[in-house]
Amino acid sequence: MRTGFLGLGAMGAPMARNLHKAGMLQGVWNRSADRASGLAQELRCSAAATPEALARDCDALVLCVSADTDVLEVVRALAPGLKPGTLVIDCSTVSADTARTAGALVAARGASFLDCPVSGGVEGAQKGTLAIMCGGDEAAFERAKPVLEAMGRTVRWFGPQGAGQATKATNQIMCAGIIRAVGEAMAFARAQHLPLERVVETLGQGAGSSWYFVNRAPYMVRGSFPAGFRVRLHEKDLRICRDMAAASGVALPVVEDVLREYAELIRRGHGDEDISSIHRLKQELFEQAPFTNPSPDAIAALLRRIRTIAVVGLSNDPSRPSHGVARQLQRFGYRIIPVTPTAEEILGERCVPSLERVGDVLKPGEQVDLVDVFRRPEHVAAVVDGCIRLGLPALWLQDGVVDEAAARRARAAGIFTVMDRCVYRDRAALGA
Repeated sequence: MRTGFLGLGAMGAPMARNLHKAGMLQGVWNRSADRASGLAQELRCSAAATPEALARDCDALVLCVSADTDVLEVVRALAPGLKPGTLVIDCSTVSADTARTAGALVAARGASFLDCPVSGGVEGAQKGTLAIMCGGDEAAFERAKPVLEAMGRTVRWFGPQGAGQATKATNQIMCAGIIRAVGEAMAFARAQHLPLERVVETLGQGAGSSWYFVNRAPYMVRGSFPAGFRVRLHEKDLRICRDMAAASGVALPVVEDVLREYAELIRRGHGDEDISSIHRLKQELFEQAPFTNPSPDAIAALLRRIRTIAVVGLSNDPSRPSHGVARQLQRFGYRIIPVTPTAEEILGERCVPSLERVGDVLKPGEQVDLVDVFRRPEHVAAVVDGCIRLGLPALWLQDGVVDEAAARRARAAGIFTVMDRCVYRDRAALGA
Protein backbone atom coordinates (compact mmCIF):
# COMPACT_ATOMS: atom_id res chain seq x y z
CA MET A 1 0.00 0.00 0.00
CA ARG A 2 1.57 3.30 -1.08
CA THR A 3 1.58 5.39 2.08
CA GLY A 4 2.39 9.04 2.67
CA PHE A 5 3.35 10.52 6.03
CA LEU A 6 2.53 14.09 7.12
CA GLY A 7 4.11 15.58 10.24
CA LEU A 8 7.73 14.62 10.92
CA GLY A 9 8.22 15.64 14.54
CA ALA A 10 9.72 13.61 17.38
CA MET A 11 7.06 10.92 16.92
CA GLY A 12 6.32 11.22 13.22
CA ALA A 13 9.83 10.84 11.82
CA PRO A 14 10.53 7.45 13.44
CA MET A 15 7.03 6.24 12.54
CA ALA A 16 7.74 7.15 8.92
CA ARG A 17 11.03 5.25 9.12
CA ASN A 18 9.15 2.14 10.23
CA LEU A 19 6.78 2.44 7.28
CA HIS A 20 9.86 2.65 5.06
CA LYS A 21 11.24 -0.54 6.62
CA ALA A 22 7.93 -2.24 5.80
CA GLY A 23 8.25 -1.13 2.17
CA MET A 24 5.17 1.10 2.30
CA LEU A 25 6.47 4.67 2.43
CA GLN A 26 5.75 6.55 -0.81
CA GLY A 27 6.53 10.09 0.31
CA VAL A 28 6.53 12.60 3.17
CA TRP A 29 5.39 16.15 3.86
CA ASN A 30 6.16 18.51 6.70
CA ARG A 31 5.28 22.12 7.37
CA SER A 32 9.02 22.91 7.47
CA ALA A 33 10.16 21.66 4.06
CA ASP A 34 13.80 21.15 5.12
CA ARG A 35 12.82 18.41 7.52
CA ALA A 36 10.79 16.62 4.84
CA SER A 37 13.53 16.86 2.21
CA GLY A 38 16.15 15.61 4.68
CA LEU A 39 14.13 12.54 5.63
CA ALA A 40 13.16 11.90 2.00
CA GLN A 41 16.82 11.91 1.03
CA GLU A 42 17.63 9.52 3.88
CA LEU A 43 14.83 7.10 2.99
CA ARG A 44 14.97 7.58 -0.80
CA CYS A 45 11.35 8.60 -1.12
CA SER A 46 9.66 11.77 -2.39
CA ALA A 47 9.15 14.99 -0.45
CA ALA A 48 5.83 16.46 -1.53
CA ALA A 49 5.46 20.19 -1.96
CA THR A 50 1.91 20.15 -0.54
CA PRO A 51 -0.40 17.75 1.31
CA GLU A 52 -2.62 17.68 -1.79
CA ALA A 53 0.28 16.56 -4.01
CA LEU A 54 1.15 13.76 -1.56
CA ALA A 55 -2.49 12.63 -1.43
CA ARG A 56 -2.60 12.25 -5.20
CA ASP A 57 0.26 9.71 -5.11
CA CYS A 58 -0.89 7.57 -2.16
CA ASP A 59 -3.41 4.90 -1.19
CA ALA A 60 -3.07 5.77 2.50
CA LEU A 61 -1.99 8.88 4.39
CA VAL A 62 -0.79 9.00 8.00
CA LEU A 63 -0.93 12.26 9.96
CA CYS A 64 0.95 12.99 13.16
CA VAL A 65 0.70 16.66 14.12
CA SER A 66 0.37 18.57 17.37
CA ALA A 67 -3.08 20.05 17.81
CA ASP A 68 -6.72 20.05 16.71
CA THR A 69 -6.30 23.09 14.48
CA ASP A 70 -3.28 21.47 12.82
CA VAL A 71 -5.22 18.29 12.02
CA LEU A 72 -8.09 20.18 10.44
CA GLU A 73 -5.72 22.44 8.50
CA VAL A 74 -3.79 19.47 7.06
CA VAL A 75 -6.95 17.48 6.27
CA ARG A 76 -8.43 20.46 4.41
CA ALA A 77 -5.16 20.86 2.50
CA LEU A 78 -4.93 17.23 1.42
CA ALA A 79 -8.65 16.68 0.73
CA PRO A 80 -8.59 17.89 -2.91
CA GLY A 81 -6.01 15.23 -3.73
CA LEU A 82 -7.93 12.32 -2.22
CA LYS A 83 -9.21 9.52 -4.44
CA PRO A 84 -12.22 7.38 -3.50
CA GLY A 85 -11.15 4.62 -1.16
CA THR A 86 -8.02 6.39 0.12
CA LEU A 87 -7.36 5.84 3.83
CA VAL A 88 -6.58 8.86 6.00
CA ILE A 89 -5.11 7.68 9.31
CA ASP A 90 -4.69 10.38 11.96
CA CYS A 91 -2.23 9.42 14.71
CA SER A 92 -2.38 12.85 16.38
CA THR A 93 -3.94 13.30 19.80
CA VAL A 94 -6.96 15.60 19.45
CA SER A 95 -10.55 15.73 20.64
CA ALA A 96 -13.16 13.23 19.54
CA ASP A 97 -15.14 16.12 18.02
CA THR A 98 -12.15 17.09 15.88
CA ALA A 99 -11.85 13.48 14.70
CA ARG A 100 -15.51 13.48 13.64
CA THR A 101 -15.11 16.83 11.84
CA ALA A 102 -12.04 15.59 9.99
CA GLY A 103 -13.89 12.39 9.15
CA ALA A 104 -16.70 14.35 7.51
CA LEU A 105 -14.23 16.32 5.38
CA VAL A 106 -12.59 13.11 4.18
CA ALA A 107 -15.89 11.30 3.60
CA ALA A 108 -17.00 14.12 1.29
CA ARG A 109 -14.18 13.03 -1.05
CA GLY A 110 -15.23 9.36 -0.97
CA ALA A 111 -12.27 8.44 1.29
CA SER A 112 -12.17 6.86 4.76
CA PHE A 113 -10.92 8.50 7.95
CA LEU A 114 -9.61 6.69 11.04
CA ASP A 115 -8.65 8.40 14.28
CA CYS A 116 -5.69 6.34 15.51
CA PRO A 117 -3.85 8.10 18.35
CA VAL A 118 -0.78 6.34 19.69
CA SER A 119 0.87 5.71 23.05
CA GLY A 120 4.39 4.61 23.88
CA GLY A 121 6.41 7.78 23.56
CA VAL A 122 9.39 8.44 21.34
CA GLU A 123 10.86 5.09 22.36
CA GLY A 124 7.79 3.24 21.10
CA ALA A 125 7.78 5.24 17.86
CA GLN A 126 11.42 4.37 17.25
CA LYS A 127 11.02 0.67 18.01
CA GLY A 128 7.68 0.25 16.25
CA THR A 129 6.06 -0.91 19.48
CA LEU A 130 3.37 1.77 19.86
CA ALA A 131 -0.10 1.01 21.18
CA ILE A 132 -2.55 2.32 18.59
CA MET A 133 -6.19 3.04 19.49
CA CYS A 134 -8.48 3.22 16.47
CA GLY A 135 -11.89 4.70 15.76
CA GLY A 136 -13.82 4.71 12.48
CA ASP A 137 -15.42 2.30 10.06
CA GLU A 138 -14.38 -1.25 10.96
CA ALA A 139 -13.90 -2.29 7.34
CA ALA A 140 -11.56 0.68 6.83
CA PHE A 141 -9.70 -0.36 9.97
CA GLU A 142 -9.15 -3.85 8.57
CA ARG A 143 -7.74 -2.36 5.35
CA ALA A 144 -5.47 -0.06 7.39
CA LYS A 145 -4.07 -2.83 9.60
CA PRO A 146 -0.88 -3.44 7.55
CA VAL A 147 0.02 0.25 7.82
CA LEU A 148 -0.80 0.40 11.53
CA GLU A 149 1.06 -2.81 12.34
CA ALA A 150 4.20 -1.44 10.70
CA MET A 151 4.22 1.28 13.38
CA GLY A 152 2.76 -0.42 16.44
CA ARG A 153 2.75 -3.67 18.36
CA THR A 154 -0.76 -3.37 19.81
CA VAL A 155 -3.40 -2.23 17.30
CA ARG A 156 -7.05 -2.25 18.40
CA TRP A 157 -10.37 -0.96 17.04
CA PHE A 158 -12.69 0.66 19.61
CA GLY A 159 -15.71 1.82 17.65
CA PRO A 160 -16.88 4.65 15.38
CA GLN A 161 -15.00 7.87 14.68
CA GLY A 162 -13.92 9.53 17.89
CA ALA A 163 -13.60 6.25 19.81
CA GLY A 164 -9.84 6.13 19.26
CA GLN A 165 -9.42 9.63 20.65
CA ALA A 166 -11.68 8.84 23.61
CA THR A 167 -9.50 5.83 24.39
CA LYS A 168 -6.37 7.96 24.13
CA ALA A 169 -7.91 10.51 26.48
CA THR A 170 -8.43 7.69 28.97
CA ASN A 171 -4.75 6.81 28.59
CA GLN A 172 -3.67 10.41 29.14
CA ILE A 173 -5.59 10.63 32.39
CA MET A 174 -3.81 7.48 33.56
CA CYS A 175 -0.43 8.92 32.54
CA ALA A 176 -1.17 12.09 34.51
CA GLY A 177 -1.93 10.20 37.69
CA ILE A 178 0.97 7.79 37.34
CA ILE A 179 3.67 10.37 36.58
CA ARG A 180 2.41 12.52 39.45
CA ALA A 181 2.54 9.57 41.85
CA VAL A 182 6.00 8.55 40.65
CA GLY A 183 7.23 12.13 41.08
CA GLU A 184 5.94 12.25 44.65
CA ALA A 185 7.28 8.81 45.50
CA MET A 186 10.77 9.61 44.27
CA ALA A 187 10.78 12.93 46.15
CA PHE A 188 9.78 11.02 49.28
CA ALA A 189 12.50 8.42 48.72
CA ARG A 190 15.10 11.18 48.33
CA ALA A 191 13.93 12.86 51.53
CA GLN A 192 14.34 9.53 53.34
CA HIS A 193 17.98 9.36 52.12
CA LEU A 194 17.39 6.08 50.30
CA PRO A 195 19.76 4.81 47.59
CA LEU A 196 17.62 5.97 44.68
CA GLU A 197 19.06 3.73 41.96
CA ARG A 198 18.39 0.71 44.16
CA VAL A 199 14.85 1.97 44.83
CA VAL A 200 14.15 2.08 41.09
CA GLU A 201 15.73 -1.32 40.48
CA THR A 202 13.79 -3.00 43.29
CA LEU A 203 10.40 -1.31 43.12
CA GLY A 204 10.43 -1.60 39.36
CA GLN A 205 9.80 -5.31 39.98
CA GLY A 206 7.02 -4.73 42.51
CA ALA A 207 3.26 -4.32 42.48
CA GLY A 208 3.47 -0.53 42.31
CA SER A 209 5.62 -0.48 39.20
CA SER A 210 4.64 0.98 35.82
CA TRP A 211 6.23 1.89 32.51
CA TYR A 212 6.67 5.43 33.75
CA PHE A 213 8.35 4.32 36.96
CA VAL A 214 10.82 2.03 35.20
CA ASN A 215 11.59 4.45 32.36
CA ARG A 216 11.24 7.87 33.96
CA ALA A 217 12.18 7.50 37.64
CA PRO A 218 15.85 7.37 36.49
CA TYR A 219 15.34 10.88 35.06
CA MET A 220 14.20 11.98 38.51
CA VAL A 221 17.25 10.40 40.14
CA ARG A 222 19.53 12.38 37.81
CA GLY A 223 17.46 15.58 37.89
CA SER A 224 17.56 15.70 34.10
CA PHE A 225 14.41 15.50 31.98
CA PRO A 226 15.16 15.12 28.26
CA ALA A 227 12.07 15.42 26.11
CA GLY A 228 10.21 12.17 25.63
CA PHE A 229 6.63 13.28 26.12
CA ARG A 230 6.80 17.03 26.53
CA VAL A 231 4.93 18.85 29.28
CA ARG A 232 3.33 21.20 26.73
CA LEU A 233 1.89 18.32 24.73
CA HIS A 234 0.49 16.44 27.72
CA GLU A 235 -0.95 19.70 29.01
CA LYS A 236 -2.72 20.10 25.67
CA ASP A 237 -4.03 16.53 25.88
CA LEU A 238 -5.30 17.00 29.43
CA ARG A 239 -7.20 20.09 28.40
CA ILE A 240 -8.94 17.88 25.84
CA CYS A 241 -9.72 15.38 28.60
CA ARG A 242 -11.07 18.15 30.80
CA ASP A 243 -13.36 19.42 28.04
CA MET A 244 -14.63 15.92 27.25
CA ALA A 245 -15.36 15.28 30.94
CA ALA A 246 -17.04 18.68 31.26
CA ALA A 247 -19.47 17.64 28.52
CA SER A 248 -20.71 15.05 31.03
CA GLY A 249 -20.84 17.64 33.81
CA VAL A 250 -17.75 16.23 35.57
CA ALA A 251 -14.48 17.77 36.76
CA LEU A 252 -11.69 15.19 37.20
CA PRO A 253 -9.47 15.97 40.23
CA VAL A 254 -6.33 14.29 38.83
CA VAL A 255 -6.65 16.19 35.56
CA GLU A 256 -7.26 19.51 37.31
CA ASP A 257 -4.34 19.07 39.71
CA VAL A 258 -1.87 18.04 37.03
CA LEU A 259 -2.98 20.88 34.74
CA ARG A 260 -2.20 23.34 37.55
CA GLU A 261 1.22 21.78 38.05
CA TYR A 262 1.98 21.75 34.31
CA ALA A 263 1.00 25.42 34.12
CA GLU A 264 3.58 26.15 36.81
CA LEU A 265 6.27 24.14 35.01
CA ILE A 266 5.53 25.96 31.74
CA ARG A 267 5.64 29.31 33.56
CA ARG A 268 9.13 28.43 34.82
CA GLY A 269 10.34 27.48 31.35
CA HIS A 270 10.12 23.68 31.63
CA GLY A 271 7.36 23.17 29.06
CA ASP A 272 9.62 21.36 26.59
CA GLU A 273 10.99 18.93 29.17
CA ASP A 274 9.63 15.42 29.68
CA ILE A 275 6.54 15.20 31.88
CA SER A 276 8.68 13.49 34.53
CA SER A 277 9.89 17.03 35.34
CA ILE A 278 6.78 17.23 37.54
CA HIS A 279 9.24 15.75 40.05
CA ARG A 280 10.72 19.26 40.36
CA LEU A 281 7.56 20.43 42.11
CA LYS A 282 7.33 17.34 44.29
CA GLN A 283 10.89 17.70 45.49
CA GLU A 284 10.17 21.30 46.44
CA LEU A 285 7.46 20.09 48.82
CA PHE A 286 10.23 18.63 50.96
CA GLU A 287 12.75 21.38 50.32
CA GLN A 288 10.31 24.13 51.32
CA ALA A 289 8.54 22.40 54.19
CA PRO A 290 8.91 24.07 57.61
CA PHE A 291 11.92 22.64 59.39
CA THR A 292 11.07 20.38 62.33
CA ASN A 293 13.55 19.13 64.87
CA PRO A 294 14.18 15.42 65.46
CA SER A 295 12.18 13.80 68.23
CA PRO A 296 13.28 14.39 71.85
CA ASP A 297 14.29 10.73 72.09
CA ALA A 298 16.50 11.03 69.00
CA ILE A 299 18.12 14.19 70.38
CA ALA A 300 18.74 12.51 73.73
CA ALA A 301 20.33 9.51 72.00
CA LEU A 302 22.66 11.85 70.10
CA LEU A 303 23.73 13.68 73.23
CA ARG A 304 24.48 10.41 75.01
CA ARG A 305 26.72 9.00 72.26
CA ILE A 306 28.75 12.06 71.20
CA ARG A 307 32.18 12.81 72.67
CA THR A 308 33.69 15.69 70.68
CA ILE A 309 31.95 18.96 69.80
CA ALA A 310 33.32 21.60 67.43
CA VAL A 311 31.89 24.98 68.52
CA VAL A 312 31.78 27.48 65.66
CA GLY A 313 31.86 31.09 66.83
CA LEU A 314 32.93 30.33 70.40
CA SER A 315 33.78 33.56 72.18
CA ASN A 316 36.74 34.02 74.54
CA ASP A 317 34.66 36.48 76.55
CA PRO A 318 33.31 34.68 79.68
CA SER A 319 30.26 36.96 79.64
CA ARG A 320 29.13 35.70 76.23
CA PRO A 321 26.50 32.92 76.04
CA SER A 322 28.66 30.72 73.82
CA HIS A 323 31.45 30.72 76.42
CA GLY A 324 29.08 29.70 79.20
CA VAL A 325 27.49 26.91 77.14
CA ALA A 326 30.88 25.50 76.15
CA ARG A 327 32.08 25.57 79.78
CA GLN A 328 29.01 23.68 80.92
CA LEU A 329 29.45 21.09 78.15
CA GLN A 330 32.99 20.47 79.33
CA ARG A 331 31.57 19.69 82.74
CA PHE A 332 29.45 16.96 81.16
CA GLY A 333 32.62 15.36 79.82
CA TYR A 334 32.49 16.55 76.22
CA ARG A 335 35.68 17.69 74.53
CA ILE A 336 35.24 21.18 73.04
CA ILE A 337 37.12 22.29 69.92
CA PRO A 338 36.78 26.08 69.46
CA VAL A 339 36.40 27.09 65.81
CA THR A 340 37.30 30.76 65.68
CA PRO A 341 40.07 32.77 64.01
CA THR A 342 40.10 35.40 66.80
CA ALA A 343 41.86 33.46 69.57
CA GLU A 344 44.59 30.87 70.01
CA GLU A 345 43.07 29.03 72.99
CA ILE A 346 39.71 29.00 74.75
CA LEU A 347 38.78 26.97 77.84
CA GLY A 348 42.12 25.19 77.67
CA GLU A 349 41.60 23.99 74.09
CA ARG A 350 43.57 25.09 71.04
CA CYS A 351 41.44 27.05 68.56
CA VAL A 352 41.26 26.33 64.84
CA PRO A 353 40.31 29.01 62.27
CA SER A 354 37.78 26.92 60.31
CA LEU A 355 36.00 23.57 60.21
CA GLU A 356 38.45 22.41 57.54
CA ARG A 357 41.25 22.73 60.13
CA VAL A 358 39.57 20.74 62.92
CA GLY A 359 41.65 17.71 61.98
CA ASP A 360 44.76 19.63 63.17
CA VAL A 361 43.72 19.15 66.81
CA LEU A 362 41.99 15.77 66.79
CA LYS A 363 43.60 12.96 68.73
CA PRO A 364 44.27 9.57 67.10
CA GLY A 365 40.94 7.81 66.53
CA GLU A 366 38.94 10.90 67.48
CA GLN A 367 36.32 12.47 65.24
CA VAL A 368 33.97 15.44 65.39
CA ASP A 369 30.59 14.12 66.53
CA LEU A 370 28.69 17.41 66.54
CA VAL A 371 29.12 20.93 65.18
CA ASP A 372 27.58 23.51 67.55
CA VAL A 373 27.00 26.87 65.83
CA PHE A 374 27.06 30.30 67.46
CA ARG A 375 27.03 32.57 64.41
CA ARG A 376 24.81 35.32 63.10
CA PRO A 377 22.01 33.94 60.88
CA GLU A 378 23.51 35.47 57.73
CA HIS A 379 26.66 33.36 58.25
CA VAL A 380 24.93 30.06 58.98
CA ALA A 381 24.62 28.94 55.36
CA ALA A 382 28.40 28.94 54.93
CA VAL A 383 28.82 26.83 58.07
CA VAL A 384 26.19 24.36 56.86
CA ASP A 385 27.86 24.07 53.46
CA GLY A 386 31.15 23.35 55.23
CA CYS A 387 29.53 20.56 57.27
CA ILE A 388 28.05 19.05 54.10
CA ARG A 389 31.34 19.30 52.25
CA LEU A 390 33.24 17.62 55.09
CA GLY A 391 30.58 14.97 55.70
CA LEU A 392 30.19 15.85 59.40
CA PRO A 393 27.50 13.80 61.12
CA ALA A 394 25.51 16.21 63.29
CA LEU A 395 24.76 19.93 63.40
CA TRP A 396 23.25 22.04 66.18
CA LEU A 397 22.07 25.57 65.41
CA GLN A 398 21.84 27.35 68.76
CA ASP A 399 19.11 29.64 70.07
CA GLY A 400 18.64 32.67 67.85
CA VAL A 401 20.30 31.05 64.83
CA VAL A 402 17.35 30.77 62.44
CA ASP A 403 17.99 29.63 58.87
CA GLU A 404 15.39 27.03 57.91
CA ALA A 405 16.65 26.72 54.33
CA ALA A 406 20.15 25.89 55.55
CA ALA A 407 18.79 23.46 58.13
CA ARG A 408 16.73 21.67 55.46
CA ARG A 409 19.78 21.51 53.21
CA ALA A 410 21.83 19.93 55.97
CA ARG A 411 19.15 17.36 56.70
CA ALA A 412 18.80 16.55 52.98
CA ALA A 413 22.55 15.81 53.01
CA GLY A 414 22.04 13.27 55.81
CA ILE A 415 23.29 15.44 58.68
CA PHE A 416 21.41 15.05 61.97
CA THR A 417 20.21 18.64 62.41
CA VAL A 418 18.70 20.47 65.37
CA MET A 419 17.71 24.13 65.10
CA ASP A 420 17.11 26.97 67.55
CA ARG A 421 17.77 25.05 70.77
CA CYS A 422 20.56 25.12 73.37
CA VAL A 423 22.68 21.98 73.45
CA TYR A 424 23.65 22.61 77.08
CA ARG A 425 20.06 22.85 78.28
CA ASP A 426 19.09 19.68 76.37
CA ARG A 427 22.09 17.84 77.84
CA ALA A 428 21.33 19.08 81.36
CA ALA A 429 17.76 17.80 81.05
CA LEU A 430 19.13 14.27 80.62
CA GLY A 431 20.61 14.26 84.12
CA ALA A 432 24.02 13.01 85.11
